[in-house]
Amino acid sequence: MSRRKWGMLRKQILIYTIVVIAVICSLFPFYWMVKSSLTPNESMYSVKPKLLPEKVTFVHYKDLFTKTTFMQYLKNSVYVAGLTTIISLFVSIIGSYSMTRLRYRGRLFFVRTIILSYLLPAAVLFIPMYVSISRLGLADNKNALLLVYPTLVVPYCCYMLISYFKAIPAALEESAMIDGCNKLQTLYKIIVPIAAPGIAVVATFAFTMAWNEYLYALVMTTSPSQQTATIGIASFKMSDSYVWGLLMSSSVIASLPAVFLYLLAQRYVISGLADGGVK
Repeated sequence: MSRRKWGMLRKQILIYTIVVIAVICSLFPFYWMVKSSLTPNESMYSVKPKLLPEKVTFVHYKDLFTKTTFMQYLKNSVYVAGLTTIISLFVSIIGSYSMTRLRYRGRLFFVRTIILSYLLPAAVLFIPMYVSISRLGLADNKNALLLVYPTLVVPYCCYMLISYFKAIPAALEESAMIDGCNKLQTLYKIIVPIAAPGIAVVATFAFTMAWNEYLYALVMTTSPSQQTATIGIASFKMSDSYVWGLLMSSSVIASLPAVFLYLLAQRYVISGLADGGVK
């Protein structure tokens, strides 16, 4: 084997080794979560836990669905995350299109500063947000999250979509307008279908951000009937003790919607992120 081929082989071995290690490090926490959710209590607190479960049980899942109100938490999360994604997409598509195609005073200011609102820490804003929500009479109401979450999600969505809209040739819109379309018709009949991969990426991340959010859900809601799944998972920590069986089983259930969403949108996410990087 020549020195050049040997060098290429060593390089490939090194790359695959790094990839395998990265995959193992990424998947091991999820594996341990699933494994712990299927481990009986008598083995859960072992001093030397085993990598593979010696005995499998579904009692934690049974207790989760029959002895707790976790299903209500899940319903609230689906409601809040789903509507947040729809609202954020609608506002982001309109806003991104206006900032890339329309000409008005202050447009460049909005384009250059929109990312700053996304970079602001949530801990800085939750107090004024809570005061505003309380004055609207929406304290301890999951609908308050539908007003709060878009303020976090929309800046990110706009920042992502602007690059896609800029890359679409203006000649396509001009042709549509010659055929009788107005601005809104051009947007939803021409721009949106072309930018579908980017919109799929934005929708996926918007849903994930709303689904995983904890701080605002904790501050804005206090009763179990209004709280989301992230708060429900945290409720299984009682004082200094952890109910690990319920914690792990609820974490597995709560992670499934986001996992399924990424699997369904994987093709669009990969192509959308690649196109966005090129554009």
